[in-house]
Amino acid sequence: MKSEKDRELFGVVIKQETKTGFMSLTDLQEAYTHARVLNGWRDKRIDHIIKQVENSERIYYLLKEQGLVNVSIDTFTEMVEKDGLIKVLKKAGVYKTTGRGENKTVMCNPYIWVLVAMELNPQLYAKVVTWLTDKLILNRIEAGNMCKALNSALYKIKNTDFSKIAIELNKKVFGKHEAGIRNTRSKEELEKLYRLEDRLAFAIDRGYIKSTEEIIKAISGE
Repeated sequence: MKSEKDRELFGVVIKQETKTGFMSLTDLQEAYTHARVLNGWRDKRIDHIIKQVENSERIYYLLKEQGLVNVSIDTFTEMVEKDGLIKVLKKAGVYKTTGRGENKTVMCNPYIWVLVAMELNPQLYAKVVTWLTDKLILNRIEAGNMCKALNSALYKIKNTDFSKIAIELNKKVFGKHEAGIRNTRSKEELEKLYRLEDRLAFAIDRGYIKSTEEIIKAISGE
């Protein structure tokens, strides 16, 4: 996997899904472990941090601010006491686990990720603040929504091959195509993708491009 500067933390690339904004807690734990060994920090586990009572309350208010929960703090607390915080977060759609064993990956809502990262260590706190100042999360979430205008425009073309177009876009911008490639690319590459998709959407809306073949030609000619 290519290491991109805008998502690298202590030598570990932090994956973020472009569509959901979810960030990898697994990568965060790995980054902390690397830094802990080098700097002599105390061993800390992310799952323990998330389960702390005070952080459970903070997570509730983070979700409430985003409109992701509509129950009271007392009800939320009761749910957590009954089922456990992780299970409650999964039900709320802000936490997920994929794979097993060494391939297990934990992803979560970016605001929860930030909360956890800032609780781990003061130096890590500083790095996260810098990331936020650089609008990392907002930029990548926006990047994940960039194709909406193009998708809307493509529906105006008869028998559009969405898959073929997506593959050609990936090859043009990233130099190759593979499943989930947009989740692991840099901010600069995603911005380049946005500009290309935006130009294509404009051309389609204006009637300059009228078929999948013309779209592929336009992509390769960019």
